[in-house]
Amino acid sequence: MAAVDSFYLLYHEISRSCSSYMETLALVGAWYTAKKSISLICDCYSLIRLHFIPRLVSKTDLSKQYGKWAIITGGTDGIGKAYAEELASRDMNIILISHNREKLENVTQAIMKTYQVEASFIVADFSKGREVYLPIQKTLSSIEIGILVNNVDVFYDYPQYFTKIPEEKLWDIINVNITAASMMIHMVLPGMVTRRKGAIVNISSASCCKPTPQVAAYSASKFLLARCTPEWLWILITQKVMQNNHIASVTLYGPPRPGNQVRTSDLAQ
Repeated sequence: MAAVDSFYLLYHEISRSCSSYMETLALVGAWYTAKKSISLICDCYSLIRLHFIPRLVSKTDLSKQYGKWAIITGGTDGIGKAYAEELASRDMNIILISHNREKLENVTQAIMKTYQVEASFIVADFSKGREVYLPIQKTLSSIEIGILVNNVDVFYDYPQYFTKIPEEKLWDIINVNITAASMMIHMVLPGMVTRRKGAIVNISSASCCKPTPQVAAYSASKFLLARCTPEWLWILITQKVMQNNHIASVTLYGPPRPGNQVRTSDLAQ
């Protein structure tokens, strides 16, 4: 009898302990379910706000909201060209900056013919460093810049360890990926502050979000751009300028596929 009583006592103690554990697990499960539900609701809201509502309402007049002209660095190919075409389709006048005159002429002519807007270009090789910025500054001094898209960058010829990178390539990464964006913002930001309107889009890379040993210099340059963007955003907010957007994009290896589209609904929010 003593053994039976001991068994029942042990059984009741275990049952009581398990009941407590079950209640704890139920609370954890409820918390996890609530967290996932809130996350799903937020994702659905973002999906509707960014992709459906802009299609239902009239498009924002970007020229009125930000300014008449948009500058796109590295705008002859890929993401930069897609931005130029999308902004031109929204009646923005376009200025392209790149180092290849032939491509600049072709893209500029195509934009003017297709979208019936003004378009011009500036030939500039950002890898040359400080000397390229004075002509750009003189050209832009009398133009109302509403949107700046910092897209130009250079990548490795192929992924390789830092110790194997030629010194010239390191200077190109510094001059193009870091200095170009900083100097372009330094040129146009005072005008935006004076007019209290404008937008800056910095094209970064997903490689800046995690360690990438064989593209270390490139990812570091993109991380700096991503890190500086909130600082520039603070300036725009405190000066009551519209907004500054940082867009992280996956690095494209090789030429992008034809028909890449970039939506400007994020600028209209």
